[in-house]
Amino acid sequence: MRKPGPNQRIGVINALRAFAAIAVAWGHFVAGQGKYLGLSGKYGYLGVDIFFVISGFVIPWSLHRAHYVLRDYPRFVLKRNLRLYPPYLASIAVTILAINFVLAPVLHIPRMMVTGRDLLLHSAYLNDLVGVRWINVAYWTLAIEFQWYLLVGLMLPLLANSRRLVRLAGIVAMTIAYFAFPYSRLISHHLPVFLIGVFVFQYRARLIGLREMLGLTLVMVLAMLGPLGWIVAAVSVSTGLLIALSAFHNRALDRVGDVSYSLYLLHLPIGVGVIACLSHWLPYSGSYIGVLDVIGLAASGGVAWITYQIVEKPSQNMSSAIRFARRGIERATSPATATAPAE
Repeated sequence: MRKPGPNQRIGVINALRAFAAIAVAWGHFVAGQGKYLGLSGKYGYLGVDIFFVISGFVIPWSLHRAHYVLRDYPRFVLKRNLRLYPPYLASIAVTILAINFVLAPVLHIPRMMVTGRDLLLHSAYLNDLVGVRWINVAYWTLAIEFQWYLLVGLMLPLLANSRRLVRLAGIVAMTIAYFAFPYSRLISHHLPVFLIGVFVFQYRARLIGLREMLGLTLVMVLAMLGPLGWIVAAVSVSTGLLIALSAFHNRALDRVGDVSYSLYLLHLPIGVGVIACLSHWLPYSGSYIGVLDVIGLAASGGVAWITYQIVEKPSQNMSSAIRFARRGIERATSPATATAPAE
């Protein structure tokens, strides 16, 4: 197989995003709904690890493609916030409104009380670190992702270095952090998953060969077997190999992949809300609850598409407008920028 070049678009990434978002949503929808339905979503949580591998690849790939250097770090953080914050803030508002003005009156449950401190903690993704509950439990993964952005922006000069010893120094430092700080709500606990994506980036950027990528991946698998487990390791490796080697592309999954972030953010307030309300209103709903789950998934997808068009897509455009400019160097859009996966 010809080694892929850095300018090729990786179509499988959007398919993986679509699959991961649907898996997580379905796992939440069917939890506790009986033997067979519950089993169908038992491993939906692994969609989170698929997202982590994708981020491990896409962020270094995008920065390397843009000729990122360490002094670009503030602009990089700004770009990520502009890209991710507006949909995140919109989902917080939707969650509060859905619980207080739909679920609470229909299901006769307490309304959600949200303080200014709660919102401040959410804005900095600090809830788990100070022991405050998230408005939406899915947000804990956003905190891990944000920690990854902060870390990889600092580590990229090592991870994307042309010298092998320098790259290995960065990998060793991150592996040591994984064993030294095992708390599941810190990026350190998930670093082997992200690093598999990094190794794929190094391979596709032609910094390492296939054998080295596979060897480094095997080391991460061995590191994961204790704390994270073999299932997470298997899913992470499978995701990485698909990004590295697969030419799969599907337009329908592309569309779902485009809205996967909004779907992930909104599937609990919208999907679970629709399922809960329909179950409350419709007679004998327990006998066809799977149909209601499908309706909840479709409703989540519809609202995610609207949110993507109104909020997420404009935020992507704002983020893309910020360049890592250099004095005396014109940074026009290159073919690589045009064809590579979106940040």
